[in-house]
Amino acid sequence: MIKLILILTLYLVSLFTYAQTTSLEESVYLKWKITDTLTYHTAMRDTIYANNKSQTESDSVTNNIDDLLQAMQTQFFDLNYETKLFPDKNGNVDIAMMLKENKTDSTRSIFSGIAKMNGNVALRGKVSPEGELLSRYYKTEQNNIISILFELPTSPVKVGDEWSLDVNMISMDQNFKADSIYMKNTVKLSEIKILNGNKIAVLKYDLQEFVSGEFDSKVMSMFSKESANKETFMKISHKATAEFDIDKGYWILYDGEMDTETNFSPLGMNGNKRTKFKLTPVNKS
Repeated sequence: MIKLILILTLYLVSLFTYAQTTSLEESVYLKWKITDTLTYHTAMRDTIYANNKSQTESDSVTNNIDDLLQAMQTQFFDLNYETKLFPDKNGNVDIAMMLKENKTDSTRSIFSGIAKMNGNVALRGKVSPEGELLSRYYKTEQNNIISILFELPTSPVKVGDEWSLDVNMISMDQNFKADSIYMKNTVKLSEIKILNGNKIAVLKYDLQEFVSGEFDSKVMSMFSKESANKETFMKISHKATAEFDIDKGYWILYDGEMDTETNFSPLGMNGNKRTKFKLTPVNKS
């Protein structure tokens, strides 16, 4: 009897080990399966950091502009959004981020007024069912957000595989001369788990871009005398965890943060901030 129990135990252990190994080695397709409108509650909120010590404190004009622009910026931050995904006539996925009006809030910002004129659409994009960015006709800043939130690997992946996103988070013009650059652009399939009988792919995002150098002194002196001969740097990083339902073909959760650090801010406006991104599907189980 003891021998029989031992044999059964070893058999069950071997089955469990085989299942784990198969799960790790299994390649999966992460594909959007959008046949009707899918709506996400969307958080995209900014938190402004205090000014760097390196930023000038002696330029009263700069500080006054900074205060004005900070006040204007606060109107953009506490806004509610929802994002709708729906199929187009070619089977691709259209994306529209909408400003969601809060009936209990009587305040109106500059941004909400502009968005209302545009049908409350704050952002648009398009991806293929395989998650490839298609809306390259939009501005880079818009496409960055679409890629960060909705781009998927176009080939099958297994646990441990890594790939990059189609993003370019830092953009300078011809007046900037770089002397140091760094970039990391990695998304990793860290785990495949079972939730309510469905396979869930857990993705980890680690994106970093850094550049330092000098702007033309004439250009910098237009913004601040203190900045005219100072080395300029900018760093943007994004970390997120997302869960994709492989069987149903959509995110069940996306939760991330993007940090921006810089000692260069046009017109004195502080450029150091953290942006919180979160997507949760509406009425999906």
